[in-house]
Amino acid sequence: MARLAVAALVLPAVFGVARPVHAQGRPGMAPLRLPAAPLADSLRTLGLATHTTIIFAPQTVAGRRAPAMVLVGDVAAIARRLVAGSGLVVRRSGLRSLLILPAPPPRAPAPEAPPPPVLAAGDIMVTALRRPTLLADTPISMVALRGEDLGHDHATTLAGLARLAPSLTVTSAGTGFNRLSMRGAYAAGEATVALYFGNVPVAGPGGSTSDPGMMTPDLVLADVERVEVLRGPQGTLYGTSSLAGTVRVLFRGAQLDQRSLALDSAATLTQHGAAGASTTAVINLPLAAGTVALRAVGWREYQGGVIDMPRLGRRNSDDQLREGGRLALRWQIAPDWRADLAGVWQRSRIGNSHSTIGGGAPDQTAAQVIVPFFDTFAMASLDLHGRLGGGGVSLDATAARSWWRPHRFWDFTQSQLNHLDDAAACAALAGLASGSCSAAQMAGYNRLLLASSPTLVDQPLAVDVSSGEVRLSAEGRMTWTAGLFASRRSDDGQSASLGVNPATGLARPGTQPTSLRRFASQLDEYALFGDGSWRALPWLMLSGGLRYFHYARTTQSVVTLPNPFLGPFAPSSLAMATRAHGLVGRARVEARPSSRVLVYGQVSNGFRPGGSNVVPGLPQALASYADDRLESWEVGTRLSGPARSWHLDLNGFHQRWSNMQYAAVSADGSYAFITNIGTARINGAELSAGVALRGGWRAKLQGTVTDARLVQDQVSGAATTDGRAGEALPYVAPWAASVELRREWALGQSQGADGGWRGDGGLFLHYAGRAWSAFRGSTVIDRLALGGFAAIDADLAIARGPWRLGVFVQNLANGRGRVWAGTTGGSDMVTYQRPRTVGLTLHSELR
Repeated sequence: MARLAVAALVLPAVFGVARPVHAQGRPGMAPLRLPAAPLADSLRTLGLATHTTIIFAPQTVAGRRAPAMVLVGDVAAIARRLVAGSGLVVRRSGLRSLLILPAPPPRAPAPEAPPPPVLAAGDIMVTALRRPTLLADTPISMVALRGEDLGHDHATTLAGLARLAPSLTVTSAGTGFNRLSMRGAYAAGEATVALYFGNVPVAGPGGSTSDPGMMTPDLVLADVERVEVLRGPQGTLYGTSSLAGTVRVLFRGAQLDQRSLALDSAATLTQHGAAGASTTAVINLPLAAGTVALRAVGWREYQGGVIDMPRLGRRNSDDQLREGGRLALRWQIAPDWRADLAGVWQRSRIGNSHSTIGGGAPDQTAAQVIVPFFDTFAMASLDLHGRLGGGGVSLDATAARSWWRPHRFWDFTQSQLNHLDDAAACAALAGLASGSCSAAQMAGYNRLLLASSPTLVDQPLAVDVSSGEVRLSAEGRMTWTAGLFASRRSDDGQSASLGVNPATGLARPGTQPTSLRRFASQLDEYALFGDGSWRALPWLMLSGGLRYFHYARTTQSVVTLPNPFLGPFAPSSLAMATRAHGLVGRARVEARPSSRVLVYGQVSNGFRPGGSNVVPGLPQALASYADDRLESWEVGTRLSGPARSWHLDLNGFHQRWSNMQYAAVSADGSYAFITNIGTARINGAELSAGVALRGGWRAKLQGTVTDARLVQDQVSGAATTDGRAGEALPYVAPWAASVELRREWALGQSQGADGGWRGDGGLFLHYAGRAWSAFRGSTVIDRLALGGFAAIDADLAIARGPWRLGVFVQNLANGRGRVWAGTTGGSDMVTYQRPRTVGLTLHSELR
């Protein structure tokens, strides 16, 4: 780690900032000679020789050849000579990146910032390394999805996104809950996978279980440019909660010289469920030509319910509504300076849990308590990008604040009923300092408990996150990024037990809580980071990064009204503070023996800060938990065919997860808390392949294999759980895969300026392997099976000009596999696949 620190901090100083690079190489060296060749090959060779990213769509350069040439002069000038007379133009998109585009029509205004073209076989431009690179040239394991990919499968939620990226798992253990995990790193506590909206990290509240990773804001994925799923530890560039990976959702920004209006509508019908509908509107308005533009997005999405509650006479109780909007304002201050101001707001409502009590029918639940979810999310951000002094150093700065107000509920009936005939609770309620309750006292205690049932836990929560980051970067033979990051996350809430009317499933009006506790926490993070890549040889790149972090956390909890049945049986309070600091980093070697082959190897690690539990009555030894770490070793390759007609990405990894923060459960199953217990090793492989087939068909395959097992018994000095060495970790599927077939075609002869009628359609298959909800020897909660099912989706559309009409089917075979299973509130719960859903879509766009 010390050597890594030297590399990260000293190399930028040794090589200085990036200067304009000329293709003739070092003084005294013979100029490089480029033979006549297909234009695509010549451009790739030029990029390798000059350390420049040259972005072009294969269909743009197909059939064109470049003349023999001596590579002397500025790289942009060389590129212009290569494309001379081809009807193509060269534009700069960054200090060391060029775009090759078709020449605009005569007198047509040239776009000031053309969008990066989408390349064949799924290759697109990404910014996972905090600089623009082609996916094919990015030496890390990742999945990049375009907004069009999300639209084809109608993926507007995080769960829908995970279907398109099998290495990402979204686990919902309750109404409104979304835990992200990747590469087998599934655990309670701080999130193991960071979620970014643009350049802004967002987080969930710690709540009553000190578990921010349990809940994740789930914005409607509308008007998305792309999503990047970065696999493996990303702490060097993305910091906290990037222990196992990072998900970046990048929305489209305002376009300075394009006025447009787009409308998307959909209507759905679900088998044995209620109908649904959604509408999204996007408007882009230049306010000052070439200088200021505004983009506004609004959405309303209603999903009909499918879960019936016969005991309460309710049908389709779990309907969901999400509505909100986003504003993006762009100001081109100067040719090299840009400011982006953005704001987003969304509120949502879920009528009831999507889960049923274990053993029941997939669409019916025996529950007698309605468990809704409400939330409001808002975020504001300011991004500034520019070049310092017109030179080779770029500045990027982000300031942001997010507010999230989730209001969640639990069905606590079974947890409370587990305390019937509880001698300790009866004695405490009777005020007995010693001895046990009489038979009459116990009968009275049981009557009181039953009269308080069914029971609902009501938890209104709040979490506010303020963050800021400043980065300096430069590109060249030495490409580097250095920056500062600071954030403050404050959250608070309360937990109250309320009696429920068994006839309605709702809390009794005016009822007084049976118990009440309040909690709050604050997490401050400060970090200094650097990341650099040095091209040691034309085909060899050496990279390293380091992040120094400092965390400070405070936690408070007050029990003002003790629970008379579960304990503790007296008011109590807790106040604790924890701190942590240290280093995380990475080192990578990447080799490109040819323009179509990339091979890399990387060592990296991740970190999660410790904290304090707010569960009442815990022994002092379990009141706090320490940080945990994950170390990762991986090797990978990216291969591609001529003109990107096919591609194959393959990588393998080995991870060691030490001092794991893991969820333990009180003996009666009523309370969950976090403790450090055990070490795991995780081995796996990830595959992504794409190929262009005959007849206009394209095929894409993604798969992941994960073997996550304990290497020692989960035993510590303070607690013992059921995990034993060699057992597979819960909620980790051994493998997952997806296959997509898609085609676009012309319907008849193209006529008119709109290009005539066009068609497109596709089939999508997703498989999730079998997993378990607990370790084999679990004694507190049941071990339930989940996964082990496949789902098939299909879509078909016709389009002409700005109009597009489509039909889609989700879960074509109407499978009812177990999406999730677990024990919540003392009851076994199961969530099944949503039944077959058929929908119609209509898209229109005016410019």
